[in-house]
Amino acid sequence: MKISLHLLTSLTLTQLFITLIVFVHCVESTYYCSTAGGVDPCTLAETLYEPYARTGNCEYNGVYAPCDRYITPGWYKSDDLVLDNCPVLNSCGAVYPIWMNGTFPQVADGVVSRTLCKTGFGGCCVRQYDLQIKNCGTSYVYCLPALDSCPERLCFGTNGTCEYPTTVAITTTVAITTTAVVDSTVSLREYRNLKTRYVVAIVAVILLVISLSGFATLMSFCYIKKRRKDREISQSRVELATDETGVESNGSPPHLHFQPK
Repeated sequence: MKISLHLLTSLTLTQLFITLIVFVHCVESTYYCSTAGGVDPCTLAETLYEPYARTGNCEYNGVYAPCDRYITPGWYKSDDLVLDNCPVLNSCGAVYPIWMNGTFPQVADGVVSRTLCKTGFGGCCVRQYDLQIKNCGTSYVYCLPALDSCPERLCFGTNGTCEYPTTVAITTTVAITTTAVVDSTVSLREYRNLKTRYVVAIVAVILLVISLSGFATLMSFCYIKKRRKDREISQSRVELATDETGVESNGSPPHLHFQPK
């Protein structure tokens, strides 16, 4: 009974954890990729964050060190298509390039879900991210997430110029980027706060389930112990009654044993 209870508890916790993780991912995607109210991502999309040196032929440049960790999750557009095949390490202007593992949708498909893969030392898909994509007829728009770490970067296009902004442009770009980061910090903070709230909710639910399962196990143990004790008391009473009446449990008089002299 204990084994069955522990097995049931383990299965329940595993299923609950998987369900909650899927729920959190769905909520995150809905939060930044929502098209509620008839909003069309084709008109909503902004120009891609740091569009330079994102093609597959561009190696990582440690001086500029571009990264998509601080990108504000939302809809973006690009002149180049997101890369749909596995790039090598140290390409797309990053050490760990990110590419789309899937096919491009048709116009009639509307907004569809795809998977982004991170190329790493362990293979072409050592980490996955959710991607929303829509075919706008003449171009595609993408709801992009903020990546986990640097230097990770999304790939767009296979061949292109790998030039970074000049020194003068860099100064201007830094100023603009600084402003953009300050402005996007609020959105990023909201994003992380939302994620934190759901993580806390997940932990609270898991702790509640563990507490309930522990309580159920304790009650089961106490019940089994009580039944065993009642059985022992009942057996003791039968033996005591037999000793007092001198009659065995089957109703026959006790056997007398004589020792020969």
